[in-house]
Amino acid sequence: MASVYRKNTGVYYISVMFQNKRITRSLGTRSYKTARKVISQIEKQILSELVEGKQKERKNAQLSFSQLITQYIEYPNHDWSKRTRILFCSLLNRYLTVGLPHNPTTKAMTMRVINSCNNWGYKYGLISKAVKIEGGSKWESRLRVINSEELQSIFDNMNDKKFNSFVRLAYYTGARSSEIRQISRDNLFPE
Repeated sequence: MASVYRKNTGVYYISVMFQNKRITRSLGTRSYKTARKVISQIEKQILSELVEGKQKERKNAQLSFSQLITQYIEYPNHDWSKRTRILFCSLLNRYLTVGLPHNPTTKAMTMRVINSCNNWGYKYGLISKAVKIEGGSKWESRLRVINSEELQSIFDNMNDKKFNSFVRLAYYTGARSSEIRQISRDNLFPE
């Protein structure tokens, strides 16, 4: 018998009990819609582990981290966007070649992706132990270059409404000067 519940973190979990053995596993999502899609698949996996004793096989599973990364990135059933896949691939490959980055925010993001990869490998029996790297929540907030009074002054003193809107868009979306240079004012605001 399986039950699905949501923890305080908002993540959905499934718990399956068979012959007085219980396995609880994260569904890896905060979305009820996504959780509904994967419940039956995860329940079948857990039941087969309980019936066939796949948990014991896990002790023999030994993939290198680079092999695990390859399988993790190429796994087709991740609910990732194309951009997320590119980002995860980039962070993991950079970790393999250079190690952890120096920037605290990128370092924390890399640690979270590494932990996700390890947990996935353990969940699917590819590694015998899920190693967690601590520090995935230690990031630094970005500092704004312009304080709120200066920003308001810029917006108040800009007479051209269309250009004012463009500057607001660029500021609030974090557009970089190289991206802005590619867009000419004539293309944005034709006469």
